Amino acid sequence: MRRAAVLALLLAGCDGWQASAPGPPPAPPPPGAVAQGEAARRLALAPPGPAVTPALLAHGADRYAIFCTPCHGASGAGDGPVVARGFPAPPALPAVAERSMAAIAENRARAHPFADRLSPEDRWAIARFVERMAP
Repeated sequence: MRRAAVLALLLAGCDGWQASAPGPPPAPPPPGAVAQGEAARRLALAPPGPAVTPALLAHGADRYAIFCTPCHGASGAGDGPVVARGFPAPPALPAVAERSMAAIAENRARAHPFADRLSPEDRWAIARFVERMAP
């Protein structure tokens, strides 16, 4: 009898319960949004990227100066201002074999990743700029 009462109470709590119907698909992110999580990883690894143009390289140089120079230095030698203050020196960029979007997104040079700070377009521009830095 006790089990029946408990079962009746549990079932009474479910009265009127309905499974939610699938709604419309989620809206796309707003322009300029930076992808997070798995979406960011897919974007970071997506080949082959935009065509290399003077405008793309200029944009990459601008983003590099803002986000990369503090550690990597202006020439990519790993001698930026934070290194002069005791931060471990990152590898010299022209000597690094892989200078891809994923390397920037995951920041494989021991620092924090930049996937949440730089849009895929900015990462492509930086990657293409770094590829053309003098060794």
